This record gives sequence, C-alpha cells and structure tokens, in this order.
Amino acid sequence: MTLMPRGAVVVKRFALAALAVVAVAGSMSSCVRLVRESFDDRHEVTEPVSAVRIQNGAGNVVLRSRDGGVGGIEIRRTVQYSKNTDKPSGDTHRVEGATLVLDGCRGNCSVDYEVSVPSKDVKVVGGNGSGDVTVEGVASVEINLGSGDATIRDVTGVVRVDNGSGEVHASDIGGEFNGKVGSGDARLVRMNGPVLVDNNSGSVVVEMSAPQPVRAESGSGNVEVRVPKGGSYKVDADTGSGDRKIEVQDEPGASVELYLRSGSGDLTLRAA
Repeated sequence: MTLMPRGAVVVKRFALAALAVVAVAGSMSSCVRLVRESFDDRHEVTEPVSAVRIQNGAGNVVLRSRDGGVGGIEIRRTVQYSKNTDKPSGDTHRVEGATLVLDGCRGNCSVDYEVSVPSKDVKVVGGNGSGDVTVEGVASVEINLGSGDATIRDVTGVVRVDNGSGEVHASDIGGEFNGKVGSGDARLVRMNGPVLVDNNSGSVVVEMSAPQPVRAESGSGNVEVRVPKGGSYKVDADTGSGDRKIEVQDEPGASVELYLRSGSGDLTLRAA
C-alpha cells in the first residue's frame, strides 16, 4: 500500500472542500435565477361570445360556466415572469368575432387563467403548451395539451382531447368522447355517448352510463370498463400480457361493440 504524504492529504481535503463550496454556490445561484415575480388582475368581456379558443404557451387554464346566464365573461389572470425581466404589460386576451382568445405571454413568463362564462352554450377549442386545463359546463371541447392534466366535466356535446404527457379525467359527458394520451392515466366516468380512448402508456378506466360503443386501448397499462346491466354487447377483448376478466356476455349480433385491448396489463370488463 502506498501512503500519501501528510501535506498531500491536506491539499486534497482542501480541494474537495472548495469544490463543495463551489457546488453549493452554483446551486444557490440557480435558485436565484429561478426566482419569479407575479401579479394578478381581473377583466370583464361584455361582447357576446359563442366560443373560447385557448392558445396559451405555459400556465394553467380553468374555464367554467355559471348559472344565471347574465353578465359578461369574467377573467382572472395571474402572470408569472422572471425577476430579471421587465414586467409584462398589456392584455393577453382578445375577442375575434364571436370567439374569446386566451393567449400566452412572450418571453420567460406564464399565464394562469380563471374564466367564468355566463352560458353553457360555449364551445372550447385550442391548446395549452404546458399546464393543467379544467373545463366545466360547456357545449363541447376540443383541446390539445403538450404536458399537464386535462379535466373535463359536464359537457353536453362532443369532447376531443389529445394529451402528450399528463392525466385525462372526464365525467358527465353527453356526446362522443375521443381521447389520446401519450403518457398518463385516463379516467372517464358517467359517459353517455360513444367512447374512443387510446393510451400509449398508462391505465384506462371507463364507466358508461348508457349502452354505447367503447373502444379502449392501452399500450402499457390496465384497462377497466364498466357498462350498464341489461344491454346487449358484442365483446372483443384481449391482452398481450396480463390477466383477462370478462363478466359481460358476448352477443356477436349486438349493435353495441366493446373493443378492449391492453398490450401489457390487466383487462377487466364488468356490468354494473
């Protein structure tokens, strides 16, 4: 065994201590750079609007209808921006014809929206780059998310959701539901129209309130579907690797088809 000179040991320990100090300083510097400022404001849109288009780069969006059907559209906005930059100015929303547009902000900033509309007849379209989206009590929804959770409730018409990375939750949907999920779980309950959901990586849960066609697929994850008792169903269900539990009788001549697939995961079909 080769012994290091005592001086060399001291130098080595000093060097390690110096590196530790530099690492901590660098970490603190990063924290300083991440410090953000924010401000809130409120706006009212009095023009008649039949649609809302989301085109936000980063931030959460919550849009709900309210009872009564009177008054304008109420917008509460929270803007976050880097401490090293100027405070963003100006509105990030506008009205184009009968469409309210919810924009993002330029540069290193994000916008959170809370929007209250006075009518359930509003259609919601568009996309959100990064952040959660919640929509409740509208006529129809068609949105794309880059990353973030999507929550859709109480929609009378069609819902189409494409989420790159994040969960999808839907409930009390009156029309057809069409959903694609890149990575994240999908849970759909009290569904009254046909359901088509394709999940690349994550579980799928579908609970139907009416006998309607269901096509539910997961590349990697469990698939669980519940349909109303008393209906006639054509069942086509299979899993590549996982347990298969089918409690609904297959009637090949039935008009309502249940097509269920899991590449790697358990598959369950129940009547309740």
